[in-house]
Amino acid sequence: MSHQRKNEDPTASSDFVCNYSESLPALLKDLGISIAFTSYSAGRLMLLRSDGNQIDVNFKSFVRPMGLTFTGNELTLGTFTQLINFRREDSLVKKLKVPLSSIEEDITAPTLRKKTKLTSDKLKPKEHDHGAEIAKPTPGALAIADNTAESREEDLRSAERRERLRQREAELHAPVDPRVDSCFIARSSHYTGMINIHDVEWGDGDLWAVNSSFSCLCTFDPDYSFIPRWKPHFISELVPEDRCHLNGMTLRDGQPAFVTTFSTFDKPGMWRKGDKFNGTLMRVADNEILIDGLAMPHSPRWYRDHVFFCNSGYGEVKRFSEKTGQVDSVAELPGFTRGMDFYGSLLVVGLSKVRESDVTRPAPLAKKYDDTFSGLAFINLDTFDLVGTLIFDGNVDQIYDVAILHDTVFPEILEPSHPRLRNHFIHPGLRS
Repeated sequence: MSHQRKNEDPTASSDFVCNYSESLPALLKDLGISIAFTSYSAGRLMLLRSDGNQIDVNFKSFVRPMGLTFTGNELTLGTFTQLINFRREDSLVKKLKVPLSSIEEDITAPTLRKKTKLTSDKLKPKEHDHGAEIAKPTPGALAIADNTAESREEDLRSAERRERLRQREAELHAPVDPRVDSCFIARSSHYTGMINIHDVEWGDGDLWAVNSSFSCLCTFDPDYSFIPRWKPHFISELVPEDRCHLNGMTLRDGQPAFVTTFSTFDKPGMWRKGDKFNGTLMRVADNEILIDGLAMPHSPRWYRDHVFFCNSGYGEVKRFSEKTGQVDSVAELPGFTRGMDFYGSLLVVGLSKVRESDVTRPAPLAKKYDDTFSGLAFINLDTFDLVGTLIFDGNVDQIYDVAILHDTVFPEILEPSHPRLRNHFIHPGLRS
């Protein structure tokens, strides 16, 4: 196993130490792919990149990043209250590899701040009347003096925070890694409110999302937070109560085809309190339950004329044939399986550690394995063999979704807050 440690945000407290299979760098390089994945617990969108010899894991900060999908030249991310769309713009790569000028020197971002000068009078201490009585310390002043040591410690912590922020600002203005071969830039966003977005996927002209708060599938329009489009037959009304924990979705032929739920309850939060596992795989077209009794299922994916899904509570990846009803086991892994994507015969699946939660019945994984892991597993679909892993050894313990980025092995992402967005422009030219 090779070792990699990278935390590009010096203000962060997370430990991003990870280990990976020796074969992984060459595998990604040979296929010409990289991996984007999300960790809501760490608040990061992560990029798994390779130069053929080493793995680099790059981190971008977001509030509760969840569902992720890659389509053509676009990467779409669901967060706490937003959907954010990133557009691939490789024409910017050359510009990323030179330092970014400060905003004061940037002609595209003129400042209106006036440079005021303090007069010498303002800097002078006030003179006192020599005949005046010298003031005695008040009880309040003595109390302040008693807290001097505590104040100094707070000042020191503040100074350290300022230094970390200064270092972070310097890193954002520095050239990117010279190995970068593509750039995804934040292009648009939509504010949804906290609808607890899970899986997202582009269909025929619409972005579909799992709206777990309202137990429905939805699309989006600028005039609304969301547009409800489908709900399970056992959900009686659209209210933000996460009744059955609808969480997973996959499209077929541009339309939602299959979903996963934790339960069939129609009461607020009851899926957390059930005395048995009754997760489902459902077909959207006729609102039919195809499989029940699943343990915390996630991430249904339509691929090679089958529905792949995670029976997460057991660390399993399953494959379902709609034609025959047969369910095959693809993999059993020592982690809570969640988040999948495919490239040819390669399956990449996310792994998470079993966590303490307010669900009445803990995941069976806790009894099945002494230790569970967080990271990524790489599986050959032709043989069902495990061909590689990346495992986090630090405190990144939850992975939600995975997206394989095509035709790029060392991508860079400019998040909405990145200072380079102020002058990294893309336009089609003047139109009449």
